[in-house]
Amino acid sequence: MTVSAPSHRTQFLVIICTLALLVAVPVVAASGLGHAEAKPSGEMAFSDASARPSGQLSAAIPGVEALAAPVAPAPRTGLAQAAVDAAQGTAASATELAVAVLDRETGELALGARGGEPYYTASLSKVLVAVDILDRRRLDGLAVADADIALLNRALGPSDDNAMNALWSRFDGVGGIGRVSSRVGLTGTTGPRDPSQWGEVSMSAEDTVRTWQYLLEDMPAADRDLLASAMEAAPARAADGFNQAFGLLAPAVDGPDAPGAVAKQGWMCCFSGKYYIHSTGAVGGDRRFLMALLARVPRTPGWEAARQEMTRIATAAVQATA
Repeated sequence: MTVSAPSHRTQFLVIICTLALLVAVPVVAASGLGHAEAKPSGEMAFSDASARPSGQLSAAIPGVEALAAPVAPAPRTGLAQAAVDAAQGTAASATELAVAVLDRETGELALGARGGEPYYTASLSKVLVAVDILDRRRLDGLAVADADIALLNRALGPSDDNAMNALWSRFDGVGGIGRVSSRVGLTGTTGPRDPSQWGEVSMSAEDTVRTWQYLLEDMPAADRDLLASAMEAAPARAADGFNQAFGLLAPAVDGPDAPGAVAKQGWMCCFSGKYYIHSTGAVGGDRRFLMALLARVPRTPGWEAARQEMTRIATAAVQATA
């Protein structure tokens, strides 16, 4: 007897029925009609589908998990530029302000008009030396004693110049500026003309935020935390008696109910009749925004006026990111 091949219509009906069964099974399971569970004794029992963990329901009904997963909103853009604009709009006309802001979430880097111009660092060079010491300890096996770490903490927190003097001479601070510049890719940073004057290292605002980015993102957690903790512990009164609770460390930025910051300050007098006053660091609990605010201001109004102006500038910049 000859058996003829199924007709096209029969094949079509088979396909339709198969698809219907595939769809019906998860629908029945989701509707509460029950499903069979295997018992240890080999018996079969039905249980309510509503009692199943949500993860099992998601597996039974394709697409449920994807639909239920929350979608994180995209981070706002343009905030780095807003901060730069706010800072520059707050500075007095006689203030030579260099600003750079890096948004670590979006990757946006915004520079002010002087953002690429080198400024004397004053105590900001202490961060460069600290980064170099810890990098060489890790990469080259440099011997760094507990007493050296104590000096590093003193240089970064209370901004102790004597501690920095010891580190600068003991660990080749002049060479360290070049080493960090090469490692991080800094283009506006150079050592001092007089090798003994670490405060006269030149660095741009852009290079400053790039150094902060390297510190937070590229250094090992132990080294990063060591440096950040030292700066977070900075007292309001520095080792030389200067009030360093200005700019990013002012109460408006780093006080109660404020965004918070980990920062390194700098101040120095006097070149060309100017004060140098800087505030740099990472803002917020997530340290999303890296800011460098470098300023040359006239000496005549005095240090308190310079501190207050830098605080207004920093406050405006941080508020623009909210």
